[in-house]
Amino acid sequence: MKSATFVPLAGVAVLVALSADVGKMHIGSPDMTCDGRCSATTTARPPVAAHHGRRFDASGNAAGVVMSSRTGARARVGVRYAARFQAYIDDLENNHGARVLFMGGIRPGSCSQSSEHPCGKALDVCQLRRGVVDPRCKLPGRATLGQIAASHGLFEGGRWCNSDYGHVQVDVTPACGESRGRVARRNKTAPEAWAQNMTGLAASY
Repeated sequence: MKSATFVPLAGVAVLVALSADVGKMHIGSPDMTCDGRCSATTTARPPVAAHHGRRFDASGNAAGVVMSSRTGARARVGVRYAARFQAYIDDLENNHGARVLFMGGIRPGSCSQSSEHPCGKALDVCQLRRGVVDPRCKLPGRATLGQIAASHGLFEGGRWCNSDYGHVQVDVTPACGESRGRVARRNKTAPEAWAQNMTGLAASY
């Protein structure tokens, strides 16, 4: 028993002797960060890439975050469109009594006309399923929501014949009963004009 105890103790003594001056040890480990004690030969931790941890859409574009100031709910959209979506959410909550409890932004897959979520160009606000939103969010009705979206240069899915109320996207498409020519003409105008044009469409909902 004494011999078995002596051997590890001797090993510890050797390790202590070798590391008596820990502050001067030259350890070339990438996990070590120089804090003023290590020498010039010490390899400090390599800098983290600027894009580390950032999410990207299906096209490889960086994602931005849209967040509710009331609930903290957040979603990722294309960084290029984040300010537009954020202004939309702020408008809903600050001026129209909405309380956004959850959102859905970028999803896996390929971006297409039928789904702009993968490329960060669409946002679902309080959607439980297509065209159905959580009533606790107190979103405005379809006509009003469409006008609010248009004022921010966005298109609200409640305007489609196959309603996708709660879905909002960057690209504008024909609304129910609307011609593609009219959409093309409206796309040449400012977002404010889109909202004015929608006033006459409210009765179609």
